[in-house]
Amino acid sequence: MSFKGLVVHFQRDLNDHEVERMIDALMMFKGVTKVSPVESGYEDFLNRRRVKQELLDKLRALLGEE
Repeated sequence: MSFKGLVVHFQRDLNDHEVERMIDALMMFKGVTKVSPVESGYEDFLNRRRVKQELLDKLRALLGEE
């Protein structure tokens, strides 16, 4: 099997300066020809909140705190 690329997700949103530094660092890897930033929006925030709430609900259910 061969691969043409990877998708990288960060633990948190990065500011402009951090993104520039990350792009510079990734471009130093052998074989990397392009790195493109993806802007986050309100949907990303809502999705993170939903996932966090679902995990908290499951944890509470597991601990019997419903």
